Amino acid sequence: MSPLAYTSIETIPRALILVVGLLGLIFSIKGRSRGVSGLMVGAFVVMLLTTVAGIVWPFVVSNLPSWGEDLSADEIRLIFLGVGIPLDVATALSWLLVAITVIKAGRPARQSGPAPYSGPAAYPMAAQPGFQAPQTGYAQPAQPQSEPPAQQPPG
Repeated sequence: MSPLAYTSIETIPRALILVVGLLGLIFSIKGRSRGVSGLMVGAFVVMLLTTVAGIVWPFVVSNLPSWGEDLSADEIRLIFLGVGIPLDVATALSWLLVAITVIKAGRPARQSGPAPYSGPAAYPMAAQPGFQAPQTGYAQPAQPQSEPPAQQPPG
């Protein structure tokens, strides 16, 4: 099998990852209107960039005889390490970033202010000790009270 055919077969799983990354990017961009974090959009962008670089790199390597004739084995090894290690680290970090944003998106956001009104179940609150709650219902009409006649001092 030729190196080009072998490289093409190797890129099939990465192409599927690219499709998943594109779908994730599309859904995260659409989700921005519903409050999805911008971090998730960035995570999918980083994932797409590292996946594309991971697809391109094997094709560059398969064409080594045309561009690497004047290089020694140590120089070629150095090039592979200089490209391969950062590419693998960036790929791992992009997946970690996507995982963190997905986990973070599943949690409710923390409230910084007072708790919001949670409906009728929260009202009325229990009375404090030593406090007499007002009676419920309509107040009875007050009957006019006459003042008792002023008593005359004995005289």
